[in-house]
Amino acid sequence: MVPELQAWAVGTAVEGAEGEEEDLAAATSMEAVVMEDMAATTITMATGECDWLTLHRRMGHVALPILQQIVKQDMVSGIRVKGEPNEVLGCPTCMQAKFTRYPFHSSETTAKAPLDEVVMDVVGPLKLGAAGAEYFLTIVDVYTRMTWVYVLPKKSDVAETVKTDWLPIVERQQDRLVKAIRTDRGGEFLSKDFSTWLKKQGIRHSLTMPYSPAMNGIAERANRTLTETARGLLIEAGLPNYYWPDAVRHACVAKNRALTHVGEDKWVPYVEWIGRKPKVDMLRVFGCMCMALVPKKLRHNKLDAKATWAVHLGMAQNSKGWLLWDPFTKKFLVSRDCKFMENLPYKEWKAENQAKIGVRLGEVKSTGLEHVELPLELSSSSTITRQSPQMNGGEEEEEVQQGDERTPSLPPRATCARGNRADLQQRHESIQVPVVEEEGRGRRKTQPPNRLSYERLGGAANSTLTGSALMLGDEAEDESEECAFAFFSPVEIPGEPTNPKEAWEGPNGKEWKKASDEEMGSIIENDTFDLVNLPPGRKAISSKWLFKRKTDADGNIECYKSRLVAKGYQQQEKKDYNEVYAPVVKGTTLRTLFAAAAIKGWVVKQMDIVTAFLNGVLEEETYMEQPEGYNDGSGRVWKLKKALYGLKQAPRQWYIKLREVLEAIGFTPSTADQSLFMLGEGEQRSFMVVYVDDILIFSPSSDLVKEVMLKLQDKFKCKTLGDVNYYLGLHIERDVEKRWMRVHQKKYLEALAANFGKSEGHVATPLPSGFKCVKGPAEESVGEEERRRFHSLVGSLMYAAVHTRPDAAFATGQLARVVQCPNEEQVAAGERVAKYLGQTATVGLQYSAAAQRRQKGADGVEPGRLFLTAFSDASWASEPEDMTSVGGFICCVGGGPTAWESKKQVDQALSSVESEYMALFRAIREVVWQRRLLAELGEEQQGPTPLYCDSQGAIALAKNPVLHGLTKHMKVKWHWVRSMVTAGEVELHYVKTTAQPADMMTKRLVEQQHWKCCKLAGMALN
Repeated sequence: MVPELQAWAVGTAVEGAEGEEEDLAAATSMEAVVMEDMAATTITMATGECDWLTLHRRMGHVALPILQQIVKQDMVSGIRVKGEPNEVLGCPTCMQAKFTRYPFHSSETTAKAPLDEVVMDVVGPLKLGAAGAEYFLTIVDVYTRMTWVYVLPKKSDVAETVKTDWLPIVERQQDRLVKAIRTDRGGEFLSKDFSTWLKKQGIRHSLTMPYSPAMNGIAERANRTLTETARGLLIEAGLPNYYWPDAVRHACVAKNRALTHVGEDKWVPYVEWIGRKPKVDMLRVFGCMCMALVPKKLRHNKLDAKATWAVHLGMAQNSKGWLLWDPFTKKFLVSRDCKFMENLPYKEWKAENQAKIGVRLGEVKSTGLEHVELPLELSSSSTITRQSPQMNGGEEEEEVQQGDERTPSLPPRATCARGNRADLQQRHESIQVPVVEEEGRGRRKTQPPNRLSYERLGGAANSTLTGSALMLGDEAEDESEECAFAFFSPVEIPGEPTNPKEAWEGPNGKEWKKASDEEMGSIIENDTFDLVNLPPGRKAISSKWLFKRKTDADGNIECYKSRLVAKGYQQQEKKDYNEVYAPVVKGTTLRTLFAAAAIKGWVVKQMDIVTAFLNGVLEEETYMEQPEGYNDGSGRVWKLKKALYGLKQAPRQWYIKLREVLEAIGFTPSTADQSLFMLGEGEQRSFMVVYVDDILIFSPSSDLVKEVMLKLQDKFKCKTLGDVNYYLGLHIERDVEKRWMRVHQKKYLEALAANFGKSEGHVATPLPSGFKCVKGPAEESVGEEERRRFHSLVGSLMYAAVHTRPDAAFATGQLARVVQCPNEEQVAAGERVAKYLGQTATVGLQYSAAAQRRQKGADGVEPGRLFLTAFSDASWASEPEDMTSVGGFICCVGGGPTAWESKKQVDQALSSVESEYMALFRAIREVVWQRRLLAELGEEQQGPTPLYCDSQGAIALAKNPVLHGLTKHMKVKWHWVRSMVTAGEVELHYVKTTAQPADMMTKRLVEQQHWKCCKLAGMALN
């Protein structure tokens, strides 16, 4: 908690199933919006009377004697207490959380002033929580007992946290230097780097004796207090342990504002540290429900709700407000206008609202809440950091989804990022495992301090990529609800320079220097900056050079590319940037357009906007140090006027500029995909898709394409790349006369197999016979190095499974469930999948008029028209751990797959009919969206879309409720299937299991049936 901040933080994560507690992090990059008071709004702060038990809960369940003294001696302000204090003694949460047999003994100290002596300790590993955290660092000032907590993904981050995040702040606050630090003998405190730094700072480092935690009793006692309090907060709220960072943060806030006993002395740490009484009028019961105001200007119309439900997670960081989580949209938000129901914990509210919690993000946009990244800096005295991954928990559990809304553009590299680190590559999106959907935003992800280079998707097989968070989790139970984060690496081929000296002075130095000069020329030509003196009180961020050899589809070097990027992770929210949202084209949209181009013979041309981000105009004042190799030595800095690569707001500013230009030309954005733009009518129509600065133009006429390209070249510096054959890492082959197009990832998959496919011989299917992917005990897990390699392997498999290989989706989803603790059999299975993909590297997606004619239900389709068909399947009770089912679907346009999904169902189905019925729900949801997309492309579907299912019982249930007695226990949302059937959106048809292509999305198949499913789905097999 930051006492100076007086606003609430509201959190939301992406769609999730009813009954699931979604993680409130992650987000590896959490999305949030700070809902400012729009001048006319007021804070709803219930500062009136409360009873002793409520105050006890607000203060993090502090002991009754301490609570009584705080009130009696008027040690805090902003609260009035009524009733009898003894009611606190019966608090069941305290009994559950604090019951213990072994009290800690007090420690003696000789500290005479703040920072004379500081004690530190690390707690963990804990269950993987928000920000990918497994540990937290506790720091206590011995003299004042002021406490700080920092959440860390790994112990090795301790030294950097102390040096950069804690020490500079506290020394400035006290205008004193730290004299001594006392720690145990953990390796994180004994590193040579940390010891050398302490000596340079003149700080004495005292160590406890081995196996003598009592010698560091102050830190140990603080750890116990924080852990017990956090445990109690989670128990009372009914939140899963994944949210322990939020609970520990709130516990730290309360501890610093509660009475501390040291011998006969008693004081409040905050008072001793700051010098004034803390205000606690903004403390609220952790995990309670509240209503958060939706600012007027963010509401879509006058009838929209003025407030939204949210879960209270404590005080916001760097904002005067509360951190909250919206259980409908599963997003984090920050707000200062809230009304709290402190006697309504999340678990009770959730039990009453099960049927509402699984709503998709798109269905709750009426709240008008816009989401941006929360700052990820590690916490100071009363805050804990979190990463903000793109939360995509889904309504059900583990999913490998292709083309719905969120497909990763790049496979990430293995690394654990701490805090907020900017992505230096502007194409990088997060991959989420097992839910993998296209994010639809051009936002840059976080980057760790030891920065590595980010590469373009166009050279994915040769890329060195870093820093993306993957979301895992079985959200059906408490343990599985806690989404974990892994960090994966792509297929990597070394050879790119990592710094200017290596580039400019090494082999090909002349080419690299020329590329850097061209980059600087473009920056200057675009009037990107003014050279100024740094204003007082402002901080200039630094920059980095990235170097990349751009290759064609065959791996031949086309050019040397040098990119100057700002280190956006050094930016401060609300000072250097505000909003960061920017969409990118959805995978399903792209594939649907490929299908249209194949069937209709459209021209498809590719363009690249040179230094695209430099066209975006910055709205905030941002200062950057002069770049390496181009510093005039004057000590001046760049005042940035344009959106330089690496800045957090750069993608958004570029998208705003591009959309402005396209709308001026006459384009309108699609309502189904904000990165699809449309121009003209009928045969004079043109379509444009945008992925950051990579553009594809589709049109029936080459003259129309040329006209569009000329208009763009009038506004931007562009490269025309001709007919598309390699786009975002995808190989595109086509025959215009025969009207077919094939999309595959041959180059990437061959490199993947070379890196990971250890198994010898031919493999005909992704998974071996009899393989069951079950989470085993930790002692059977492979070593740390092998585990990290497995993370990278699964991430790389996911990259293929979501783009062009639905046949590998089920296998990849199975492996993703054990990514945190794989055993040798599971590692071998992952290597087998890599081998399979490498041996079938040219297998991919194919769209053609002939294939569409062969598709079920397409017999009477008019030539040249696009036809949508879908297949849905489920494997009942196939998951041995909890007897849940796996559902899946495949949607086809132009005879080939455009979207697919393999997903574990959270709800236990009592029969195969139920599991098939729930699978229909997800398939129909995708069908409805694709019908809307096709209508905008001028291909409105005539009549309902045929959806094939191999369960006659599920079809009967969807057509009429005659089986009510057997299905009355099912959640209301599943029966949306009936309304879509009645509305004529879909028409259900029975198909034999042997002719069901979606069968491969739900189970492992023998070779003959596996390849039959691939063929029925319309995949290109040779």
